[in-house]
Amino acid sequence: MRWLKTLHDQWMTARKRRVEASVRAFRRDWEQLLDDAGLKSAEDRQAALREAEKLPLKLIPFRHKPRFIDKVEVPLESEAWLHAQFGSQTGAEAQRAALEVVERFSMQRHALLPEAWNGLLSRLKAEFGLPRALEPFRWLETDRVAELLGLLFALTSREWPEGTLIRDASTQLGFDSKYLEAQQSFIERALELLWEREMPLESLGIQTSNSVLHFGGPLVLHAGDEAKVLDLCFEASLSVAELERATHLTTTAERLLTVENRKTTFLQLVRADAARSTLIVATSFPTRAVRLLLEKLPRELPHHHFGDTDAAGWDILRRLREVSGRAVRPFQMRWRSKTDALPLTQRDHQILTRLLSDPSMADCYAELRAMHQAGTKGDFEQESLGRPNLERWPFYG
Repeated sequence: MRWLKTLHDQWMTARKRRVEASVRAFRRDWEQLLDDAGLKSAEDRQAALREAEKLPLKLIPFRHKPRFIDKVEVPLESEAWLHAQFGSQTGAEAQRAALEVVERFSMQRHALLPEAWNGLLSRLKAEFGLPRALEPFRWLETDRVAELLGLLFALTSREWPEGTLIRDASTQLGFDSKYLEAQQSFIERALELLWEREMPLESLGIQTSNSVLHFGGPLVLHAGDEAKVLDLCFEASLSVAELERATHLTTTAERLLTVENRKTTFLQLVRADAARSTLIVATSFPTRAVRLLLEKLPRELPHHHFGDTDAAGWDILRRLREVSGRAVRPFQMRWRSKTDALPLTQRDHQILTRLLSDPSMADCYAELRAMHQAGTKGDFEQESLGRPNLERWPFYG
């Protein structure tokens, strides 16, 4: 009964986001329903009517034409029957099932990121309890929640060697070679929730085929005798393929500034740089695209990095120095106290211990020790500095 399936789907669209019991029966225009179901012939429409008359639905005739049906109604007492016909769930059942999935995963201890993992699951419990989605996790899609949490747990429970091909990572996790590529946009949103910062798969060491460089400011790509000049007054992007084709890069900018937060701080700085004297590049842990940029820009170009000042933020600075071989200078990166600051996690302590034993980070030891001694992340987010108030370097007066 194609028309009944269409009725069910439209009814679910109207009902599915509600977890409280319905108080009003669902009605649909009968003729429109048949049109939506693709029943065009008089014979098919008459057959549908005969079928409907035998089901626990209410057919409501026109007031002045009682021989013709105006509406079809799903009585409240028939909603359980309609769910059973198609194996669907009520909103309350879907919410309960989603919370059960989250609870099941909360029983698994994450070996590398226990606090972050528990924090994510606590957020999911809170949002699903409302109920509300926390993208890419949607409480109405229980199986999908379980799939994404399982993938996220497996993906972050191991250290990936730098440059691991995404298809190799997929098979190592027990999936077919193309699975992780198909899930990339979803899992990167999940990684951002887990780490509370932008985290492309390349940040874990997994090399993807669609790495993109986000930048603002003057940049020239050279390939043989050709030169492609890019100097836009807003954010621009380049693919890995474009960067690979270039033999080298040049810029009229006086310096390079890499910025961790792409969604706010990076965009604010790009718009603030009226003098166009700074090449501004968005990066968390450096991707293939960022590494190509650093490899092909002139070595003498001064490089500054502006990141969050929690442990992971400093680790991004260390990683930029490591992959580029450049003397990357921290910009506006100082540990700042805060009354209600977040305490350092087990992972934070591990990162700090490693950073404080790394000679390449010796110029940052004072800030790292201040954080370590305080036992908190302090006022670590870039956004806490406010919007840039100068139209040229150093942007903050």
